[in-house]
Amino acid sequence: MKPAFLSFLFIFTFLTGFTQTIRQMVVYDALSLKPIPYVTVKVMHSANGTYADETGKVEVKASGIDSLLITCVGYQSKIVNTQRDTIHLEPIVVHLREVKVTPIKMKEQLVGLYKSKAGTKYFFGGSLNFELVLKISIPEKYPSYRIKGVKLDARNTKAKSLGRLHIYSQNKDGFPDKELLTEDIIINQTIRTNYEIDLSRFNLILNDRVLFVGIEAIQANVSYKPNSGDCIGFGMTYDKNEPFTYSRTLRDPEYLWRLNFSQSLSKHPLNKTGNPGNLMVSLILD
Repeated sequence: MKPAFLSFLFIFTFLTGFTQTIRQMVVYDALSLKPIPYVTVKVMHSANGTYADETGKVEVKASGIDSLLITCVGYQSKIVNTQRDTIHLEPIVVHLREVKVTPIKMKEQLVGLYKSKAGTKYFFGGSLNFELVLKISIPEKYPSYRIKGVKLDARNTKAKSLGRLHIYSQNKDGFPDKELLTEDIIINQTIRTNYEIDLSRFNLILNDRVLFVGIEAIQANVSYKPNSGDCIGFGMTYDKNEPFTYSRTLRDPEYLWRLNFSQSLSKHPLNKTGNPGNLMVSLILD
């Protein structure tokens, strides 16, 4: 084989590896071998990312040398290369540390910003690929507690875009850490009319003093049209002088949690106060 041809073949292969194309794959449960819907797929160190559809199929723009971070509530995260057409995720069991339960009977209580009066509707849909979580401090009168549910301010729940519920612990740096839910909870038209999500079946008994609770807006329906207004709306409040809402987005190459999304909402046209916006969500404790 001639050297000139070998050089051409090497350059062609090298450049092809860097060319971004639509990569297709399907994500399965490693035990049941059933497809996993709405899995989050992040192209590492890139501004690209997407979600699997309801059948576990993924179409993501990436090059042949990219790596993909695959995550879903209830499963171990996994990093794979783009040459794979099938991916298997291992189910995970969250082991909560032992908690000393107080014998004092506590009344059910809302903790968070669900009842905030200075609220307005800020719509963020799947086209943004944002995840917003509110930092919630648990009152000292609850040395231990059970998470009975979550209340959130939402509307337009018959929209084609979807939301995913998250509850995280806090890491040593003050950011969201481990996912505490063991099952993917998708928010769509099945949500109750009072916007309450029952979590009692998880038996989440904790003594953490800080939790992060929020929504991941996902664009998983192929018929969804970005900027069409066909997306679930989640309430934001402006009656606090500081932000408690953290965010991350698939558009961020490093996919890091940041305390800056709320600051951008301070300039939103519907915000008459100029204060940072916060997600209107609360935990129901008993």
